[in-house]
Amino acid sequence: MRHTPFYALGLLLTVAPTTLGFEDSNNHYLRGLGHKHRSRRGTGGSNGINIDVDIDVSISSGGSNDHPSWKLTDDFKGKGFYEHFTFEAIPDPTHGRVNYVDMQTAIAKNLTEVTKKGNFIMRADSTTVLDPNGPGRDSIRIQSKKQWTTGVSVLNLNHMPEGCGTWPAYWMTQVENWPQNGEIDVLEGVHDQTPNHSALHTVPGCVVASNRTMTGTTVATDCNWLRNYNQGCPVEWARKDSYGPPLNKIGAGWFVTERTEKKISIWFWGRNDKNIPIAVKNGLPIICTKDFGIPAATWDSSDECEFKKVMGLQNIVINLTLCGDWAGQDPIFKAAGCSGTCIDHVNNKPEAFKDAYWDIASLKVYSKAY
Repeated sequence: MRHTPFYALGLLLTVAPTTLGFEDSNNHYLRGLGHKHRSRRGTGGSNGINIDVDIDVSISSGGSNDHPSWKLTDDFKGKGFYEHFTFEAIPDPTHGRVNYVDMQTAIAKNLTEVTKKGNFIMRADSTTVLDPNGPGRDSIRIQSKKQWTTGVSVLNLNHMPEGCGTWPAYWMTQVENWPQNGEIDVLEGVHDQTPNHSALHTVPGCVVASNRTMTGTTVATDCNWLRNYNQGCPVEWARKDSYGPPLNKIGAGWFVTERTEKKISIWFWGRNDKNIPIAVKNGLPIICTKDFGIPAATWDSSDECEFKKVMGLQNIVINLTLCGDWAGQDPIFKAAGCSGTCIDHVNNKPEAFKDAYWDIASLKVYSKAY
């Protein structure tokens, strides 16, 4: 997430190439998949990741150099988020009126749960009037224990936080090595202002082309975090129902992010869209983006922005902050039709945050198939 008046530092998701294997939370490489039939084994089921899939990809992948096939290796669902993500009880890096709590506190205060359908919920407190001199409103920030580089992630989302004062984000980065390893913001915004904006944030030396094949519109081309208050190189999406209440009204949908050495692209399909790829909708064990159509946002590696130099291992982060460096600016708060000040709103109107929650059906990660 960013610390700017324009776009927040985002997120980055990808998957480590199987030639290196995945890196675990202790930064040790887990090697494997030396043969196309070899698979990783994990907990599996509704709580697991590292899915065991024995598929002859020479028949089923249909990939190419520009559109590789990727194999399902991590499938986060329900209670699996408790095992494979860290609830970060840290001071908010974006200085929001928020108090990030640990997993035990979140469970005890009913800020997180797994529904009967197996969906993972994380929400902000919506019952407490805050002491203006005390901590901020309780909320949640989770970060994956694993890190990835190239690959595909598929977020199957039912609902995202909405309401004045909210600043939710689904993104990927390596916080301890930011900005050296780059950042990809997939889904992010403030105060229900549509549409969605996606962005890259990098070290100096990454300028992308202004004309790229995507449905979204280029906002800026210099991804350098030191420029324009860390605006990065955002893309404004074309779909108005890609964020906030309009997104929730359609039942949300699937956000697909692909990172290769040549390109980073993001697609979205609403819950009832007619052209949802079967691999996305059904969570198939092999995925290839060749026939996904024009992405909502895309960035190309080039001599002016070499991804191998500005993008590294990254974690997946999902969080909800309130106010802060972007959402807390008075002109932005008022421009969204919100009354009063952001801080007063967060302090005194807990009921305004009853819809400030994430409802996630699953998060799948795919790595290179051989």
